[in-house]
Formats: sequence, structure tokens, C-alpha cells
Amino acid sequence: MITVTTPAVLIGVDIVSADRLTRAVARGGATFARHLATPAERDLGPDTATFPVKESFIKAVGGRPPGFSWHDFEAAPEPQPTWAGELLDEAAAELTAATGLALTAGAAYILRGACREAARLRLGGPVAGAARWGSGAGLLVSLAVVYLDRKDARCP
Repeated sequence: MITVTTPAVLIGVDIVSADRLTRAVARGGATFARHLATPAERDLGPDTATFPVKESFIKAVGGRPPGFSWHDFEAAPEPQPTWAGELLDEAAAELTAATGLALTAGAAYILRGACREAARLRLGGPVAGAARWGSGAGLLVSLAVVYLDRKDARCP
């Protein structure tokens, strides 16, 4: 008998050439920023990590569902739960070992819209996310986790 279990977390990774992204940002300017980042994220200033971070979230939720928007993911002002931070730290250490790039920045993320619904269906409840990212050697690397958003959760 095969038992199908619901995943505890969803994980996505993205690695992109910094030059390629810099050219896209220069070419697209404010239009690119409006398309990719929410107004709250744009108020934080330009950040080339926005694209790979959101790409890693897309991979975590299983692709771009019908109704997808780049604004389905927004950096949140509050931190992720401690256990999610520990999970990210462990996964980031493995990604750093594999790429040689330290993931030194991070944030909690709110999921909305079609991507929230896709993740909710896969995890079986309300969802939230967190990401780490870093750059070096001409690359930007990001790691995202989507998890059940249970305020009292002690583990995934």
C-alpha cells in the first residue's frame, strides 16, 4: 500500500546571472519595478534580489498557477517563526556549500492570490513564506520556503 503524505514545507531555489538581471532592470526601469515588486517593496528601494527571490517562491509553489501575479509574494515586516528561520538557515548552509555563495539577506513573505491558493492546496492549510538570498561571482542566488502558517507551530 502506498501512503501519500502532505509535504511539511515547499522549497524553491533560483540562481541567476547578476549581469542579465542588471540589464533587465536597466531596460525595464520603473515599469519593470512596478511589474515585479509591490508598492510596499518598491518603497524599500531597488533590490535586484526581488526577481530571483520571487522565482524561488514560484518554484516552491509548483509553478505559475492560472491568475499568477508577481505581487502574489510580498516581503513582510514581521519575522518568520523561529523554526522556519532555523530550517532556512540549515537549507541556506547547504546551498552555500554547493554554490560557494553566502545567503546573507532574508525576509518573511506573505503569499497572496493564485500562488497562495496553490500552496494552500499542496500544504493543506494557511501558508506563509520566508526567503534567504545572496550574491557573488556574478550570480544572485535565492532560497524560499513556504510553510503552514500556524502561529503556535513548534515544527513544520
